[in-house]
Amino acid sequence: MSQLFTAVYDISSAIEGHPNLRLNLVVDGCNDTVVGNAQLDGERGIAVRGHHVQIDGEQPMQAILLAGTTPVFVTEGQPSAFQLLMVLPTAWKAGQVCYKMSFGQRQARVLEIRDGVAHAVLPALMH
Repeated sequence: MSQLFTAVYDISSAIEGHPNLRLNLVVDGCNDTVVGNAQLDGERGIAVRGHHVQIDGEQPMQAILLAGTTPVFVTEGQPSAFQLLMVLPTAWKAGQVCYKMSFGQRQARVLEIRDGVAHAVLPALMH
């Protein structure tokens, strides 16, 4: 029996421009794989895949590791690469995120976020 569930996260940052990343994910609880889409500022998106992991320690944490799946043809404003590590938010605490997204291929522009704050979004509240 499959244990699929969806997860939607909004990730904000305090850096100049205040980029907002939305992750629309499907998680397979049987094998901890994750697939979905990462969309920056509601317009530029890239398909992603990765894994759900547990980080052991004094206070174990749940995390997601994602990488973008590069499209065959990339225009200069389109995402060409993506990497993300997110400690998942809990009911008591926002999630912590760092990610890197590249745009274009020849002279790629890179957006690197190290101070991301993640919040889960209820699918009914998405706009």
